[in-house]
Amino acid sequence: MDTPHKTAATIAEIIASVPAFVVSQMARAYALVNTPDQQQDILDAMPDFGVTPAQALTLYATMKGALLSIGLAGNLPEADFTIFVPQPDGSVLYVAPPAPAPEPELES
Repeated sequence: MDTPHKTAATIAEIIASVPAFVVSQMARAYALVNTPDQQQDILDAMPDFGVTPAQALTLYATMKGALLSIGLAGNLPEADFTIFVPQPDGSVLYVAPPAPAPEPELES
């Protein structure tokens, strides 16, 4: 194979691997931000590392939409703006989802 074809093959491999890498990193970030009992603390610490929680949430939602449009979003959860509520200052307020209702007891 000549050099242009080798280079083109390498580029094709890189391009093919990008969506899977992005999905895996997004799934990882989603899991991390949902660490039980630490969600708000994690969100509050994010600016210390150069990103506001609102930027992260917006990027996640935008990337999820882009991946959905090309059929490559896999099982990524939606960005839930009722649980992660952006604030005007760039922070995000974590609002715990309501606990599931208890199952009704069956009468014997």
